[in-house]
Amino acid sequence: MPSTVNPHLLGVAAELPRAAHSTEELLDAGQGHLSDRLTDMLRNLGVENRYSILTNYPEVLFEGAEPELGIAVVDLAVRAARTCIAKAGIAVDSIGLVLGVSSSPGRLVPSLVCDMFARMPELPRTAQNLSIEYMGCSAMAKAVDTARWYLSCNPGKRVLVCFAEATTPLSPPLPGFYRHFLEVSPDQRQQSVNVLHGFLFADAAVAMVLGAEGDGPSFGPVANLTNELAEDAELGTVPDGGSDIPVVSGRRAYTLSPLVTPRGAYYARETVRMALKDDSCRLAAPADASVLLVHTGSVRILNALCHEFGVEPGDDKVISSYRVLRDYGNTLGCSVPLMLTEPVRRPAGQGLLVAFGLSFGCGVFTMSVPADGWTP
Repeated sequence: MPSTVNPHLLGVAAELPRAAHSTEELLDAGQGHLSDRLTDMLRNLGVENRYSILTNYPEVLFEGAEPELGIAVVDLAVRAARTCIAKAGIAVDSIGLVLGVSSSPGRLVPSLVCDMFARMPELPRTAQNLSIEYMGCSAMAKAVDTARWYLSCNPGKRVLVCFAEATTPLSPPLPGFYRHFLEVSPDQRQQSVNVLHGFLFADAAVAMVLGAEGDGPSFGPVANLTNELAEDAELGTVPDGGSDIPVVSGRRAYTLSPLVTPRGAYYARETVRMALKDDSCRLAAPADASVLLVHTGSVRILNALCHEFGVEPGDDKVISSYRVLRDYGNTLGCSVPLMLTEPVRRPAGQGLLVAFGLSFGCGVFTMSVPADGWTP
């Protein structure tokens, strides 16, 4: 059996929809729909801007307008993939595996990755393809682990990973008047969740090329933790649209438990602890990492995790997490990959990447940056 290899990042590229909407723009559109306390909460999520594949997103949210699609999510992924392949400077026929990663694909069947093949004739028709779908915000850990095993068994091949998320078209319309979670009874909480969905989540695509060797950073073994308690699977759900509830009236529901923040912090803390125990990890504590790239659930969750990890919020090693949340919102599986596209020089050393989210799962792995540093 071949020894496992750590995937090296050969190239990475992001693609965003043209339509950008600031939080203030959405709040202006929502005047008369939101209580003062809810408005304050939305203004303090840590999100200042987000992108949508819809050209009329504010009108869809608050005026019941018919959605106008600016770009299909698969086309966003294809653009990111082509840019990434060009940046990596690889021969396309060296790609042996293509991973399509999404929790909000344009359609359920065919999958995102099969639609990408249909739009990218340059991809080898014999390349393997795999969908990693509905894994939420922890998806990057799954993709790195899959690439790790594939590259170990297929010397000389490369893996193309395409993350693509488009959640804004799934946001429930907000025609009524809505209040903060603490201003409503428990049976009305879902209405506040619907507003949060419209302001927190956003759309993006990121592509990566991974290989067994290269000049970029390498990703170490992945530590995983999934549903330690059975009830954690219910922390956040999209219950309708599957075979249990195949008929959906209006947009699919999205539920969110108030326990997401404390349980998310627990999963991140425990999975980091597991990663630090791996023989390949040279870190004694998260604060020793050269960089900490933590999924951008919300600024409240980020602050809680900084406290857990012994790092000041806004510290240089964790600032990418705050910037991505601020500039792009929560883009599910694209959030951590977006951090790797920032045009900043990463210092030499070993960092930690923390991807966690609903279902409930968390994946943590090291990122080893070469001695002379790395800039994407």
